[in-house]
Amino acid sequence: MGNLNSALSRSLGNSPLALASREMDELFDRLFHPVVTNNGRRWAPPVSIWEEGDQFHLQMDLPGFTQEDLDVSFEDGHLSVAASRTRDENESRKYLHDERHWGEVRRVIPLPDSVNPESIEATYINGVLEVVLAKRAEVLPKKIEIKTK
Repeated sequence: MGNLNSALSRSLGNSPLALASREMDELFDRLFHPVVTNNGRRWAPPVSIWEEGDQFHLQMDLPGFTQEDLDVSFEDGHLSVAASRTRDENESRKYLHDERHWGEVRRVIPLPDSVNPESIEATYINGVLEVVLAKRAEVLPKKIEIKTK
């Protein structure tokens, strides 16, 4: 996907659209690098990010965690989501097949400068973490009043 977008952004030259396309390429490249858990398997919880009006929205699937297992923080323009769970170590249990992920997972998501860090709200319902990030007021479109003389 990055190659297709990169070709598009190169074909657009140095236009604002090309700059935005290149920035989105970089954002997606940074977002979707998998994380290695302590059991050695690669795992990155799936994330959806979209912009709607004056907010950005993020949803991350984290089934099997409790709210207490999650840590969401914001620092230096990056949203960090960390989660940890441990396996119930039962010495008599011998797994025939095990695809579940244990240990720690962490996703760090770079955010645009337009995010108001004071506005960030997170909820966790049915295994889905949702984060809503409002844009700073100064970057929102502003209606200019036309005066008559």
